Amino acid sequence: MRQTISRIIPALLLLFILLAIAPSLATAEEGPVPPAVSAPSVVMLNADTGQVLYSVGGDVERAVASTTKMMTALLVIEKCKDLKAPVTASTKAATVGESSIFLQAGETLSVTDLLNGMLIQSGNDAAIALAEYMGNGSEETFVDMMNKRAAQLGMDHTHFCNSHGLDADGHYTSAADFAKLGRELMKHPEIREIVKRTEYDIPWPGQPAPRTLITHLHLMETHPEITGIKTGYTDAANQCVVVSASQNGVNLIISYLGGPSLGDRDNDIINLAQFGFASYRQQNVIQQGSEYAAVNVPLYYDKQLPLVAEDTLSRLVYVKDSIDQKLVLPEEMHLPIHKGDRIGLVEIWGHGKFLGSSYLIATEDVDEPGMGERVTYYVQSALGFLASAITPG
Repeated sequence: MRQTISRIIPALLLLFILLAIAPSLATAEEGPVPPAVSAPSVVMLNADTGQVLYSVGGDVERAVASTTKMMTALLVIEKCKDLKAPVTASTKAATVGESSIFLQAGETLSVTDLLNGMLIQSGNDAAIALAEYMGNGSEETFVDMMNKRAAQLGMDHTHFCNSHGLDADGHYTSAADFAKLGRELMKHPEIREIVKRTEYDIPWPGQPAPRTLITHLHLMETHPEITGIKTGYTDAANQCVVVSASQNGVNLIISYLGGPSLGDRDNDIINLAQFGFASYRQQNVIQQGSEYAAVNVPLYYDKQLPLVAEDTLSRLVYVKDSIDQKLVLPEEMHLPIHKGDRIGLVEIWGHGKFLGSSYLIATEDVDEPGMGERVTYYVQSALGFLASAITPG
């Protein structure tokens, strides 16, 4: 008896342990655990779909610092007809102060050179020079353009007072709004080429060597998955950054406002990017040879033809998304059918987005029915009709 009990107790303990950990195993399958962040406002998007993957304080209006320059860059890249056009720096541009590329009043650089200076080295002087050029000599006119474009993008918690981001009353945005802006900006290949640079030379008229621009987004030097966009810091805004990140087909935009320190900011960005990448998996959403439907064969009683996928379809899928199938089948079948004939389609949808499709093919030959099959079909069909007619409703 004691031996029997000694065998039962460990088994019961094992069962208890398995039942205790079962909920945590189920939770682990729901996706990675979101990281804690030190900033009060953070939003992360899938750059391709716009799907929100992480949000804390997303609509809180905050000072934004030099990440403002993303809107300046967006308007320039959208509206400037000649990126090689010369731009002459005004006294206002040359004397704005803080972060700069050391423009001198009267100095001339191209639009492209100034875009590099503004986005890589965060030149406030380059931002004003571009704003005045695009605003027909007036930064104020350009700022009006910035606010109108923000409204067009649905940035409801944003208002600009300048083109560079130095603190000003009424100059603010939200993490959600700047995630939208970063996503829109990175649609332009010219911008993507600029913001991925960690170091770049542009002309320096009157000097023996060119200007060497150094990025403020130092994470790009140690983490190749970080591919741009723009940093910012002021006393009012604290540490701000909007970054793009890409790995294994997953493309992210992370908008991060109000971080307490540079070290915290960089650690948070890496943790967020890793969480974002882990939120997707490569999955065979259609498997070649798997049965997806069975269709009734005309003039054969109670005969169905299995249909299988012609191809395998692999897609990157968000771990929390359900994958939905939609069958597209013919209203009428025509005989004969040959093995391998394309009979219909299976479509795959995830998060309301069409992911792809495959033809459904016949798994066997079906010839025209003989007299016996036809007689059986009609007799059985008639009997079925009669049975349904006399069965009480």
